[in-house]
Amino acid sequence: MKIATIIVRVLLGALMLFASISYFFNLGEQPVPTGDMATLMGGLMASKYMFPLVKSIELIAGLMLVSGKFIKLGTLLLLPISVNIFLIHTVTQVSDLPVAIFVLAANVFLIYANWDGFKEIVKA
Repeated sequence: MKIATIIVRVLLGALMLFASISYFFNLGEQPVPTGDMATLMGGLMASKYMFPLVKSIELIAGLMLVSGKFIKLGTLLLLPISVNIFLIHTVTQVSDLPVAIFVLAANVFLIYANWDGFKEIVKA
């Protein structure tokens, strides 16, 4: 279980680092969204702050996961982002759903693997 946790943690962290760094440095060409995804992305881009905020959180959480420092905080920071990634791709762009499922499942797995550290938060 420990090795699986390390592998999932590093993969999720690397994916978040890649996504945020490629956004900030305009690496590679982004596919042009169509349909409902284009409407959603247009609204998010019009807000001017949403993408930089989300990508900054992804960068910070990705660094936490890859470095192995503050893992619990990194998984908590990524939880709302991973849920939104999953829901957006479930509703608007089903073609990228496998990546969204991996991001959400990896985040939930890391929370489960570190559950002892989260017991105090959810205690009644």
